[in-house]
Amino acid sequence: MRRTTDRLSVFGLAMAIQAAADYLLGAPPDGRPTWLAWALSHTRQLASLPPRLRVFAPFAASLAAIRAASLIEQTRPGGPSRIASIVLQAILLAATFDAFRGLRASATVEGQLRDAPVDDQGRPTAALDAERVEAEIGRLANAPSESVVGPWAAYAAFDLSGAVAYAAVESLGGPMAGPGSDGPLAAMLDPARRLVSVRRGRDAIAAAATLAARGRSDLQAPELEELALGSETPIPVTAMSVALDRRASWNGRSVGWQRPPPEVKDIRRARRLHLKSLGVLALTAVGVIAISDLFRPPGSDND
Repeated sequence: MRRTTDRLSVFGLAMAIQAAADYLLGAPPDGRPTWLAWALSHTRQLASLPPRLRVFAPFAASLAAIRAASLIEQTRPGGPSRIASIVLQAILLAATFDAFRGLRASATVEGQLRDAPVDDQGRPTAALDAERVEAEIGRLANAPSESVVGPWAAYAAFDLSGAVAYAAVESLGGPMAGPGSDGPLAAMLDPARRLVSVRRGRDAIAAAATLAARGRSDLQAPELEELALGSETPIPVTAMSVALDRRASWNGRSVGWQRPPPEVKDIRRARRLHLKSLGVLALTAVGVIAISDLFRPPGSDND
């Protein structure tokens, strides 16, 4: 039982650490999705390595981080050492996700549009502003899928090393080879293509959390069909469009074109729904962590 208590403590403390880091430091530097990705990215700048070996530096750093996480999570002594272990795990877990990504970006856009000219009904007078509202709602809808679902699910199911492994593999997606590296080698080592099915499941979880946060039990056949067939856009964006009954867009594609166009105030509605969906996802992760103790063999905890 102590193990479950520790894991719940780590999860809660990680979110508190993330909130403090977001308030004091803001977003991770260099446009990186997480602080772990930022740390791993610096291994690609090791000038002392030959160009053909630089591609392996991120993998070595990732394996080292995963191994360190595994060693930390296996150390569960009592007293002050136990508290130190919980704090270290929480710091490392907080580096694997960014719960405030969507809120930061949407607050900036909302402030810019609030100062833009509007008509008598409070709607943006420029078509470009309306398009920005649609695009921002789409980005906000997809933020939980991109920034928290994967690491939280991996932590709930596989502990700290699972969360670090997921975040490390995500950070390695895309071109990794430096100048002079072999293109086929980089493509072979690129894990992004191996995460397609995982990302689809991640998107489905985020969409379900959005609908659960909205409390939609009155979905009609056209809405269900749109959710099932909206393959050209991430399903969380479609779910947000359904939940708000407003249009949204993703990479220039409109979702829910038969719905009314969104107004500036709909960004605030989307932000509230986004926060509720994060709460649903957090409670789900907590539930999985607590239930997993029921299936753990007796005597596996350090009580």
